Amino acid sequence: MSVVRGPRGLASDDLDRLSAEGRVEAVARRAIVPLDGPTLAIVIGGFFRIFRNAAFVRDVTLGLASRGDVLAANAAFGDRPSETGAEALSDGHVLLIAPDAWAVCAAADPGLSLKLAVSIGRRIERLHKRLEELSRSGVEGRVAASLLELGDDFGTPLTAGIKLELPFSQEDLARLAGTTRETCSSTVAEFARRGIVRGGRLRGMLLLDVPALEELARAGHGMG
Repeated sequence: MSVVRGPRGLASDDLDRLSAEGRVEAVARRAIVPLDGPTLAIVIGGFFRIFRNAAFVRDVTLGLASRGDVLAANAAFGDRPSETGAEALSDGHVLLIAPDAWAVCAAADPGLSLKLAVSIGRRIERLHKRLEELSRSGVEGRVAASLLELGDDFGTPLTAGIKLELPFSQEDLARLAGTTRETCSSTVAEFARRGIVRGGRLRGMLLLDVPALEELARAGHGMG
């Protein structure tokens, strides 16, 4: 996984057109946005954790979403309701579009359906990779892969490495990596000791040695 920031989600002009047909709702940090209804939901601002309820554990993190990312597309593709939701990791805004309003948008710009499909396909690809990591990788490999994903999606390339400025807690990173907060913290501390990262928090963390993180993610050797 190379840390190169690529286009993600819908572009600003697409969001502007869609906003005329829907409504924008403010979402406070840690609030839950249910995704089981018929409404199309797209992030306008902020960061969200998409999760699915699971037996025996509180929930399973499926991925992260930011501006332009689709949270739910039932209105566009007729998906069946699911036990998924989105937790706001920061204050944010979500655009909600009813099925009839989406039909108007899609008729006026057929390319929007393709763009939504690409965005959803990207999420499914990430989900498959995450499930593989959870089943095959140890803790170090999962934490390394999660840091690479954050750097890929949200990082700022600098001379010294990739800088993360994210309003996420260590618990958020732990959920993304499928481990506990304590284990995640000790793993990040070990990465810092080896000179792979600098800083223990995601607000201001620097990924110093991306090749080392990539090797850890490939190897999947855990700390136990």
